[in-house]
Amino acid sequence: MLDELNVAFFLEWPTANQVAQAEQTYDEALGLTVNWIPFASGGDMAQAMEAGDIDISYSQGLTPFANFVTGGSDLLLVGVAVTYADADNCVASPDYGVNAANAAETLAGQSIYTPLGNVTHFKLLRMLEHLGVDTSTVNLIQSEGGPAAVAALASGEVAMACAFGGAVNQMIADGGNLVMTGAEQEAIGIRVFDIISTTGDFADAHPDIVTGFLQVTEDANRAYNDNREPFIDTIAGAAGMDRAPTIALLDAFAFPEKDTQLSGEWLGGTVQQVMKEQMDFFVAQGEIDSALASYDAFVDTSFLEAVSGRPAGEAAAAESMLDELNVAFFLEWPTANQVAQAEQTYDEALGLTVNWIPFASGGDMAQAMEAGDIDISYSQGLTPFANFVTGGSDLLLVGVAVTYADADNCVASPDYGVNAANAAETLAGQSIYTPLGNVTHFKLLRMLEHLGVDTSTVNLIQSEGGPAAVAALASGEVAMACAFGGAVNQMIADGGNLVMTGAEQEAIGIRVFDIISTTGDFADAHPDIVTGFLQVTEDANRAYNDNREPFIDTIAGAAGMDRAPTIALLDAFAFPEKDTQLSGEWLGGTVQQVMKEQMDFFVAQGEIDSALRSYDAFVDTSFLEAVR
Repeated sequence: MLDELNVAFFLEWPTANQVAQAEQTYDEALGLTVNWIPFASGGDMAQAMEAGDIDISYSQGLTPFANFVTGGSDLLLVGVAVTYADADNCVASPDYGVNAANAAETLAGQSIYTPLGNVTHFKLLRMLEHLGVDTSTVNLIQSEGGPAAVAALASGEVAMACAFGGAVNQMIADGGNLVMTGAEQEAIGIRVFDIISTTGDFADAHPDIVTGFLQVTEDANRAYNDNREPFIDTIAGAAGMDRAPTIALLDAFAFPEKDTQLSGEWLGGTVQQVMKEQMDFFVAQGEIDSALASYDAFVDTSFLEAVSGRPAGEAAAAESMLDELNVAFFLEWPTANQVAQAEQTYDEALGLTVNWIPFASGGDMAQAMEAGDIDISYSQGLTPFANFVTGGSDLLLVGVAVTYADADNCVASPDYGVNAANAAETLAGQSIYTPLGNVTHFKLLRMLEHLGVDTSTVNLIQSEGGPAAVAALASGEVAMACAFGGAVNQMIADGGNLVMTGAEQEAIGIRVFDIISTTGDFADAHPDIVTGFLQVTEDANRAYNDNREPFIDTIAGAAGMDRAPTIALLDAFAFPEKDTQLSGEWLGGTVQQVMKEQMDFFVAQGEIDSALRSYDAFVDTSFLEAVR
């Protein structure tokens, strides 16, 4: 007897399914009239569902959903609508001078305009806690929606206003500033996404309607993910926005398809866990009295499981349109995967041309990934990766490339007589030629600290790469030069000496390894490419670890080296396979811990202003887990 379906949604919140909304595809597929009713908050959506005025909420915030079911509401989460970070944030007024460094002082006693009980509220409280703000001194004013947030900030009566969608962009355009970016918030454990929800009663009475709604949404998501360009104007119209701000928001959004939603990263467990973490946090903050022991009962995947998803093996067109892959690597740095590089195994397996582009440093790799010039970096140093994500870069660590110790080191000039016993005296006032911001730099600073060298008296000269390091040491103008690969061997051959061996450095807690990295955007757009790259690398590592002898000449050629120095470096290298990488010694926790230790050390050394509380958000093992 149902002849109308009432669906809640947000204006100024462009989503892939709004093409089907505007073209009445939902009405046609479900055989009834679908009324799209705009709401100001996810809490209002929940109340309307409780009252029976709304049947399905599209892009309801997870936090208000969790708040209402914690309070006893009969709501049911049936899908993930959209994932985002910077699209939902808090903007500081230009009149108060608030930033991350001074927030504890500048926000004390001030008012903040924000929605309450939703993910924006949760993000705000977590941010204030992280920044050391005493929340008992802050006055939170209930928001009446995006335009009201813009007006509140413009009035000068609040120090900060929190909102989502076009309102965030408008407040920034009006002179406001983000106190923490979305990436920085994700780095302290905040997952940001909206959901599709209904009531238990409606789902029981109309299961075909719920499944049909999800099917139309899935079809719309697939079409958008294949090629969004034809749909942007329609989406903008349905969202009540102009084209440019619509694109700006869509660039920050992702619309997961059925298989992704049903994975362990989402409805297979993570969504339930995030609800629990959010509600426990609100209990600790005194916002609610208690959380439930589990939120599993409020997630029902049966409707989504009945949806027809993308055919097995079919990738999104955006993925299949990729015809070239740009990969950063180091010359004079022989690795097991260079057999697959030289023999174009990557090209064949991925079905595209792979361009291997040599770089001088891991920092340069990170900058090239930020600029979109590099898609994947192989054997990037962990330290520059950690430096860049600390600074807000959207980079993702997806694998461990190579572990080493003596292959990356500092060599003392024979003219200065530097050794471990006299380094505090002989290096005082001298110059050292070294890369900055990578693991070599980290090792150098740790070594100088250990040897009692006053680093304020030492002049660090930015390296231009291995050959330049060899030349700098040979010139006699520097007391020590730091590098990796063949350059270290060459400097020793030229008469230099190691002040500390790799083993001695490991003994004081330095772990030395390189990683495989990409950007979050590339990983989201091309997950099969990332997994495929890791698969070819895994196969190459296994073949090398079984018997490296047949591959040495090929590796030497790809690395631009002679056979003897190639063997000398390979003797210092190890190439961990999948199971090792996924263990607790590596991506199961240690890699994240090492990043934290390195960044904390750089803070103590005055090299950077601050480190993140955690680096867990920048390690994604899902691609490696899919490798055979």
